[in-house]
Amino acid sequence: MAAFLSTLEVVLEDGFVYAILAMGYYLSYKILDFPDLSVEGTVLSGGVIFSLLVSRQVNPWLAMLAALVFGGFAGSITGILHVKLKIRPLLCGILVSTALISINLVMAVAGQGGDISGEGLSTVSIGRDAPTILRSFPFDLIPYQAGGVNLRKLVGFLLVAVVVKVLIDLYLKTKSGMLLRATGDNEKFVCMLAKDPGNSKILGLAIGNAAAALAGSLIAQSRGNANQSMGLGMVIIGLASLIIGISVLGKIRFLKPTTMVIAGAVIYQACLGVAALLGVPSAYNKLIMAALFTAALVASGRFGNRKGALV
Repeated sequence: MAAFLSTLEVVLEDGFVYAILAMGYYLSYKILDFPDLSVEGTVLSGGVIFSLLVSRQVNPWLAMLAALVFGGFAGSITGILHVKLKIRPLLCGILVSTALISINLVMAVAGQGGDISGEGLSTVSIGRDAPTILRSFPFDLIPYQAGGVNLRKLVGFLLVAVVVKVLIDLYLKTKSGMLLRATGDNEKFVCMLAKDPGNSKILGLAIGNAAAALAGSLIAQSRGNANQSMGLGMVIIGLASLIIGISVLGKIRFLKPTTMVIAGAVIYQACLGVAALLGVPSAYNKLIMAALFTAALVASGRFGNRKGALV
């Protein structure tokens, strides 16, 4: 029973955090049909920036805002490379994520007293006394544990995911959000409206990467540190969560796509949790992730439409 509760806690905790990443990917991949690989860099950027700031006693909400802003800036660079320089989407993401490898490393080392050569300690630890949102108002009002489960962390991460969901839903109802949808559906129609679809692409990618950086800041709070391997596999997690949610729940009309994405992230993590309960070694996690992603792509091809396909 203890093992089940522990696994359930991890599944829900990771599911809520990665749901934020997946909701950002919903904007870039599903709406704009832009397979953005730069999120692997922006997730780590969010974790590094948050960890560096809170380790210096900066307010955690401001630290998360700083991570979000940097992620949005990195996403806008991806959009500019595509829109202004006419570089293919996949290559844009590769270029930005590759550049962020060095930028994140230098930030981590220099931020801990090293120099800009990047030679030094690359893992940024938050520390037990550093402020995090779970130790701040209003989450400090939630009981820390209940039934052996870290209730504060689960509720806190869930509330952040719900806030992101609501904000994205509200944005998509605005004039800018509807223009973003139109850009993904038919760029020529947007041009006929005397609007530049390129600006919508840049904004959509900025929002998507801002969400990825926000997820990175939560991952750092959950783990207690940010290290250079944190961004690995984020594209797979985001895409799989998105595709699983829409494939499994797509026929339920009253559910918003963002709600489906949150459910998809939890389902995806639940599959990994079941594997752990069955005793599958953690070394096979990446293989399981690839298999789940493949199954999600097959299901998407059979039950979904062609928009947002990788090929």
